[in-house]
Amino acid sequence: MKLSAKLLLIAVSVVTLLAACGQATPSTPTMTLPDSYLFADDFTRPNPAWARFDTETGAVYALAGELYLEDRGQDTAVYTPLIGRKYADVAIDVSLRHVQGTVNNWMGVICRQQDEMNYYLLAISADGYYLILKVVDGEQIPIAGPRYSEAIHLGRAENQLTAHCNGPGLYLWVNGQRVAAEVDSTFREAGKVGIFADAVPRGETAIVAVAKFVLTEP
Repeated sequence: MKLSAKLLLIAVSVVTLLAACGQATPSTPTMTLPDSYLFADDFTRPNPAWARFDTETGAVYALAGELYLEDRGQDTAVYTPLIGRKYADVAIDVSLRHVQGTVNNWMGVICRQQDEMNYYLLAISADGYYLILKVVDGEQIPIAGPRYSEAIHLGRAENQLTAHCNGPGLYLWVNGQRVAAEVDSTFREAGKVGIFADAVPRGETAIVAVAKFVLTEP
């Protein structure tokens, strides 16, 4: 898979809440939390901390103990920020899985988002690639990858992703294995964090489900 194909990514725009979603049903087992954390969600019930919406281009909704992000193939990634919170140094732990659509996708997290055109992105794909990317004034600049990793569970299998934005360090673990450790000082100020999903090929769709989201200090 060529680099250019895997980098047909995002012009991420923060979408306001347009429609409420249906009630989620509790999932089991109960999420285990660390002794100290900044924020946590197991998506067993709708949480106003997340932007949820349903538009022609994408949707974010809670269902059966997971948060679903649906890219509807309009060449725009779907993204939901954690509303009203900003962090500089943060560790993000998520459990996510590809549900439907193309496996040539990206699913992961954003940190230190200054605005719609400036942020870090740390992600994996359902076909086994990982990526650390910075977007500066809308320009996508790879920091690590796209690169294939045996640590990533393929297809619809669940993956545990951990991303650290810690000083100039950007680190990515997948299923307990560190796959990338890079240094970049472009964004050091506190910014928004969020979850995103994107179908890479134009016109393709992708649905990603997130079962756990935990923020801690790195």
